[in-house]
Amino acid sequence: MKLSTRLLNLLTAIGCFAISGIAIAYFLINEKFEWIPESILELAREPDLLERPEAKRCADCHKAIYDSWKESRHSISWTSKTYIEASENRTKEKCLACHVPESVRGEKPTPRLDRRDEGIYCVSCHFIDNKMHGPYDLVSPPHPTYRNPDYVRSSFCGSCHQKTFKEWQATKEEDTCQDCHMPRTRARLTQKLGLSLLHKKRGVGNHRFLHGEISEKDISVEASFQESFFKLSLVNQTVPHSVPTADNGDPRLYLYIIFFNDAGEEVDRAKEVLAPQQETALPFNKKVNFQYRLFEPASQASLALKYQPAWSKEKELIWEKTIQR
Repeated sequence: MKLSTRLLNLLTAIGCFAISGIAIAYFLINEKFEWIPESILELAREPDLLERPEAKRCADCHKAIYDSWKESRHSISWTSKTYIEASENRTKEKCLACHVPESVRGEKPTPRLDRRDEGIYCVSCHFIDNKMHGPYDLVSPPHPTYRNPDYVRSSFCGSCHQKTFKEWQATKEEDTCQDCHMPRTRARLTQKLGLSLLHKKRGVGNHRFLHGEISEKDISVEASFQESFFKLSLVNQTVPHSVPTADNGDPRLYLYIIFFNDAGEEVDRAKEVLAPQQETALPFNKKVNFQYRLFEPASQASLALKYQPAWSKEKELIWEKTIQR
């Protein structure tokens, strides 16, 4: 047999062995990881990951999730200007538990003393009893990983967002907080070379913790002129909690109404502020009525609904309507 043929056969055998090894590893990691001896996994452990690592350390493997989290309000829960002002330069103790939680588990978090600049970070949600917890059964050689079904339940968010959680409970809707605010896309949990190839794609939640965008389909309006009155009703018809909602922040909806006569001249105007701290937010699927007495003849009303997040001075237009008599 020629040397070149033997070399080719050797390379082929090595290639087949490597592919078989990768296939077996893929199968074990994704389907039968309980077959892997703990002694083997211990060889791959990275002990510092079980010492409450900083977020950047988690990014070594979970870069996509880290990048998403960095764009979230959670990542700046301690450093945002809005929080610093509202908490009187971080002196309000009642705010600390949820802005720098040791762990979000339990009825009420306790504040931590370290890495406060990272706000609500990886460890706050995933580090429990010296293990990393998440929504999937899988093996992660660098650290022990345990599946916890709470990660897809609204109650997980309720330890901090208590008021909103109770509003959601009252609606009896099935969609969870995670369904709306952490929509899943098919992706690999890790982007680290080598480990990434061994993990199959799964539904990975968006760690920007999307702030729900309010659109025209969410808030319906009925309005009409009735003799010397103008009557108007708003309904939050799609969002399974009050709109807007907050435990301590001050997001607001603003409803602006301008009345005009037949000549197109403005004859009156009105404004409504719909806010959780004023107990005027729109509950789910319930009609909220407004009535205005018109002291001058009016034949047209221009309506505008705007939304102002708690952390912004800007108001976002949701819809504009024109109502004719």
